[in-house]
Amino acid sequence: MEFFYKGIDTSGKPVKSAIEAANLDDAKKRLKAQGILFSDISLNASAMGAVLSLFKRKEIPTSLLSTLSRDIAVYLNAGIPLVRALSLMKYQHEHNSRLQRFYETLIASIHEGKSFAQALENQDFFTLPTFYIGTLKISEDRGILAEVLNELSSYLSVQEKINKQLRQAMIYPSFIIVVSILMLSFMLSVVVPKITSVFETTGQALPTLTQWIIDLSNLFAQYWFVMLAGITMLSGWFIYQMARNHTFKKRIHRFLLNFPVIGKMIETGDLARFCTISALLIRSGIPVVNTIKLSCITLSSEVIKEVFEEASGKIVEGASLSKALHQNTFYPIDSSFIEAVSIGEETSEVSSMLEHLAQLYMEANRERIGVFLALLEPTLMLLIGSIIGVIVTAMLLPIFSLNLG
Repeated sequence: MEFFYKGIDTSGKPVKSAIEAANLDDAKKRLKAQGILFSDISLNASAMGAVLSLFKRKEIPTSLLSTLSRDIAVYLNAGIPLVRALSLMKYQHEHNSRLQRFYETLIASIHEGKSFAQALENQDFFTLPTFYIGTLKISEDRGILAEVLNELSSYLSVQEKINKQLRQAMIYPSFIIVVSILMLSFMLSVVVPKITSVFETTGQALPTLTQWIIDLSNLFAQYWFVMLAGITMLSGWFIYQMARNHTFKKRIHRFLLNFPVIGKMIETGDLARFCTISALLIRSGIPVVNTIKLSCITLSSEVIKEVFEEASGKIVEGASLSKALHQNTFYPIDSSFIEAVSIGEETSEVSSMLEHLAQLYMEANRERIGVFLALLEPTLMLLIGSIIGVIVTAMLLPIFSLNLG
């Protein structure tokens, strides 16, 4: 629940804000833990507040999580306590009430004796990556929170740059697809019916191709709403199955991995992500088994994730990572990756080898994506041009036969 309060903070400044708590007593306890002397506190019971609270928790932006990690690491390295660091960061966002309340909740949780990872896990403002919280839990136990936060900040910053480049690169192909769909819909629903009315006045027999296009146009004009509803329902079913049905999701991911070009891009991207996180965690002194389990959470493909999860089980039994990956029965991981890991294990330089591999895979994937997008644009243009050409040809055939007659 959300409570509004007025009072004075530890520096004597008047404050007016809101705090999340289970009940009124809990809210008072949290304010007291923060050193705030409140003069008024009340529950936000408005209908709008209740509705908005259902949608309050959202995915935290990667850029924000990177900045948060970097700033906390800087403060901790400077010898500033975690609670004080969070308080300083809270004052940096005076114009963002959501972030202020986010930091207030973290501060209150830490005052109650929770760890930083537990505070992040229990707050209700942002959904954080599972691997991020898991990594912080282990790093706090080992007393290396600042170092790991700094490494996580660098990793998240790189991921944000890659995602931004991908979004920018997909703008033009997406534009082509949307315009093409609108153009085809216009031709089938407006242009073709008008030309069809001209053919009906002549009473001549129409070529097979022309009749197919006319039938398709009539079908589209009469049942477009049913088609739209069907596509929407199918999309909803697919999203639901991907979210709830692990077997279905794994089958789709296996199909994508076996798809030309796209499959290699997915595998390379996941291996780059795995190498980056694993190198970070191993450098931080986290055991290999825990490293693999946390790194698996960052992978996008359920098939590749299952490969590494099986490998972590074999490592517990005494096998090396390279041997476990070589013996996997789920999916043939890139042999050069396994060989490089084996060399790293022999030389006790697994972290350095994984870091090197991460750079190679990211560069290789960047080139693959560039080539893919460079081929995608003319392919889309050729496909749409061919479809429009077929429609135009179908409409011209009766005119040619009429003139010849």
